[in-house]
Amino acid sequence: MLYGTNRRYSRDRVPLQIIRGNQPTEPVKLSSLAPPIDGEAIRSGMVIVKDTGLVRAVSTAGAFRKGVDADAVVEALSVFIATHDQDSHDVQAAGGIVGLDCSDDYEVQTGYFDKSGGAYVLNEPLAIKVGGLVTHAAEGDYIIGYVTKIGTGSDASLPYVGKTLPTATAADAEVLQFKTARNGQIKAA
Repeated sequence: MLYGTNRRYSRDRVPLQIIRGNQPTEPVKLSSLAPPIDGEAIRSGMVIVKDTGLVRAVSTAGAFRKGVDADAVVEALSVFIATHDQDSHDVQAAGGIVGLDCSDDYEVQTGYFDKSGGAYVLNEPLAIKVGGLVTHAAEGDYIIGYVTKIGTGSDASLPYVGKTLPTATAADAEVLQFKTARNGQIKAA
């Protein structure tokens, strides 16, 4: 483990913060529990999907993997946001990661977004990028959500609010806030 100056576990990016919609004891929201594919290194806040193939000759049907660019144009794919790190004790004990279904009504903050595509704008449609990142939707991409709040970060991201940074630097602690909305809408030209 990497430890920061405060002797706390230091992450690459800020984990998922659920702003609205999470009612874990009330089964009115869509979520899913599935085992992660070994070696995927899924982190809390990444975009994940259920795989339907083989990894090293082992069936991965129904197991979670990180989302990739090609997933952005697949209509029937269910898209989720990971609530825990793959290597967390909770995931190991339960045998699976809980994913928040992007077709339901959640508002979340995640540090796992594309910082290379320019500034985000309010109500901008979002899609999936390789490595489980959230990114700007391109023409033909299925929309997984919309930006709901912008900040003063380099790409209009929000700064982390808290006493101790979960990351090594403040620049790595920026988050993107969005509402989920994967309901078959495609980004038009």
